[in-house]
Amino acid sequence: MFETLTERVSAALKKLSGRGVLRPEDVEAALREVRLALLEADVNFRVVKEFSEKVRERAVGAEVLKSLSPAQQVVKIVHEELVRLLGADEAGTGLRYATTPPTVIMLVGLQGSGKTTTAVKLARLAREEGRHPAVVALDLRRPAAVEQLRLLAEREGVPFFSGQGPVEEIARRAIADAGGAGAEVVILDTAGRLQVDQELMAELVRLKQAAGATETLLVADAMTGQEAVNVGTAFDQAIGIDGVILTKLDGDARGGAALSLRVATGRPVRFAGVGEKAGDLEVFHPDRMASRILGMGDVLTLIEKAQASIDEDTAVQLEKNVRAGRVTFDDLLVQMRQLRQLGSLESVVAMLPGAGQLKQQVQGPEADKEVRKMESIILSMTRSERAHPERIDGSRRRRIAKGSGTQVADVNRVLKSREQMEQLLKQLSGGRPGRGGPDLGRLMGMRPR
Repeated sequence: MFETLTERVSAALKKLSGRGVLRPEDVEAALREVRLALLEADVNFRVVKEFSEKVRERAVGAEVLKSLSPAQQVVKIVHEELVRLLGADEAGTGLRYATTPPTVIMLVGLQGSGKTTTAVKLARLAREEGRHPAVVALDLRRPAAVEQLRLLAEREGVPFFSGQGPVEEIARRAIADAGGAGAEVVILDTAGRLQVDQELMAELVRLKQAAGATETLLVADAMTGQEAVNVGTAFDQAIGIDGVILTKLDGDARGGAALSLRVATGRPVRFAGVGEKAGDLEVFHPDRMASRILGMGDVLTLIEKAQASIDEDTAVQLEKNVRAGRVTFDDLLVQMRQLRQLGSLESVVAMLPGAGQLKQQVQGPEADKEVRKMESIILSMTRSERAHPERIDGSRRRRIAKGSGTQVADVNRVLKSREQMEQLLKQLSGGRPGRGGPDLGRLMGMRPR
């Protein structure tokens, strides 16, 4: 999402290299580029002005630290100010639970912002944190929305409630029924409109009072840019919100909403939706998001995703195979499937520091298509061939290519890749399988520390 902004800011800061002291004209030149990049990213101009003044105040005339180059010094200042802008004091707050159950979370926002899918994502997150969630459909003007929430909840095994009549009465009954069924967290999916209007706000105010909402979270579409800021301000003034959930951060929006909402509403961005799946919801960490914007990656989030997605027993077994000096196609298949659980290749690479050039190589659907092709080739092999790749001769390669719908050249590339990986791992373990060497499981990211 922040690709263009990252490129522009990085290019602006790179021009400062080779300076002994940060002179006012040096800082001004870099800030001018950064300011233009932020404005083009649809960041509110008042936010850009305040941000620029803060950076200028800290950077002009500052002596460069001995261990840092001038460019690194400015990057450090810009990073710290971005973190402050995004809400450093509310870093990683996640879900907040009531002292006495049930916790009632009310989702509000315009139609199409992603409230329904976000309701199920929050329910899944609550369950992962050891709570028993339930969802309630209150968008009665759109029957499809009720059915969508029911299907999504059923898929995730989350209790679903709805009903007929005034939404305040439905909410009261649903919260009582959910509590009786053992639910500790009840998430209300409310109605939206195509635009802010008084009727919608009045309904939400009545609903909030009737439900006794623990928290009211605004679901905002990051791709709406400056309009998201206007919507956030309107909802906060009318009903009062406790935080923001930004959706569609995996899209090609310019990112201005993420940088402007916190300042415009005074409310923290609490979560970020990064995909359509129920697990594609991240707790919003200002410091990590600032690092992503500056092209520094987000290794901590990647580690957390790996710990949640990768089966440790399978990873340990895979490590044993590697230590024995062998990499079979079954091992590769396990790695590929675990990698897919982390998200697309592009999203994974985006979290790696300094991976800008590599990200361009895995951008778009073609990279994921190549991974699927490789998996298809491996699945076209027999169990014996996957365990003993050296047995795959010319006739077997032709059969595998035909079975996977690929060319023999594709099969040859897959075989060559496995050989190269095996040779590399043997070198990393000092050429002595099973005799010390580095911790390959952690080195390959298969086994979390």
